[in-house]
Amino acid sequence: MKKTIIIGSGLSGLSCAHYLDKKKFDVKIYEKESYLGGRVATEDVNGFKCDVGFQVLLNNYEEVKKIGVYDKLDLKYFNSGASIYNKNKNLNLYNPFYHPIKFLQSNLLKILTLSDMINLFRLFISSKLKEKKVGELFQNRFTNKSQKLFLNPFFKGIFLSKDLNTDTNFFLKIFKKFALGKASLPSNGMNILPKTIAENSKLDISFDSEVDKVKNNKVYFKNGETEVFDYLIIASPIHNISQMTEIDTKMDYNENKTIYLSSDKNRLNKSILLVSDDYETNSIQCLTNISKSYSSNNLNLYSLSSLNTKATDDKLINEFKEIMELDSKDISFVKSYTIKEALPASKTKIKSKKNIYFCGDWMEEPSIDGALKSGRKVANKLNQI
Repeated sequence: MKKTIIIGSGLSGLSCAHYLDKKKFDVKIYEKESYLGGRVATEDVNGFKCDVGFQVLLNNYEEVKKIGVYDKLDLKYFNSGASIYNKNKNLNLYNPFYHPIKFLQSNLLKILTLSDMINLFRLFISSKLKEKKVGELFQNRFTNKSQKLFLNPFFKGIFLSKDLNTDTNFFLKIFKKFALGKASLPSNGMNILPKTIAENSKLDISFDSEVDKVKNNKVYFKNGETEVFDYLIIASPIHNISQMTEIDTKMDYNENKTIYLSSDKNRLNKSILLVSDDYETNSIQCLTNISKSYSSNNLNLYSLSSLNTKATDDKLINEFKEIMELDSKDISFVKSYTIKEALPASKTKIKSKKNIYFCGDWMEEPSIDGALKSGRKVANKLNQI
């Protein structure tokens, strides 16, 4: 059997380990953190579950289906639709595939014109788009009103991209996934996804094992230990690769900031999108309305997301109080996370080097599916050797 080391226990590393032929490869994963999952992590904070990184799991991801864990995640679903907060008013919009009557009865014509609806349908049946970037697509095909009140705030939040510089082929896939699928959360937090993959595959993972460098078929760890390998898969953020190897790699990432607040007041029945430039907050969710397990103390847990990582906690909290019509005494601060490398801003490739391979969402697409697919493709290459 070939000794195979995987650096990183994010979704791409776990996927690669899952698909590798265990009769041919002796696989061990090394993870620098004390937990697995990478950007699909969940932290327990004072009786609350706070997701760090990905905060939504669609129920129709192809790679999650392939790896066979959906039925073990106990998914809890968001209400299909959103409340759009504009000038102190809430405009409701519903997914027509799941709520056709509510869709027609909603504030539809205040958000979308007839031409907007026709163009959305055309997108849905399209297989390829002439525009290269999402921002260009929206400007070419949709009214300013629909861009401001729905398209821009929604997809900026999905791609974490202020300028919507996302590739339109990836957009088309995600657009159709959201139209036909349902947004959900595993009942006990997003980290249940990587944990379930690791448990199902009975993976061998060594935590708190940070790599210093890779040289001459040997991994050097920062604690002074070393491990030789026949094959090495580096399943790490791209900036870590240049630190471990002599390969010069650079990539831009989109950023995100999330604040968690608790309250005994429940003021939300669906997600809120904020469309005014006066607000730093992009969206607000009440997570305990989706899964009661996100709180163990009978309080409601809210999450606020912002694309501006420089926005202060106080600024976002004050916006929350204003929109929810709550006083300071009604809420408590739980935790704030600033993620500088939340999603790759583009896709890149690094060619395999002899017996060293690479995987990550940055090689496929910035999504859960992209990470899992990247790991599976590397495993398939090795299985054919």
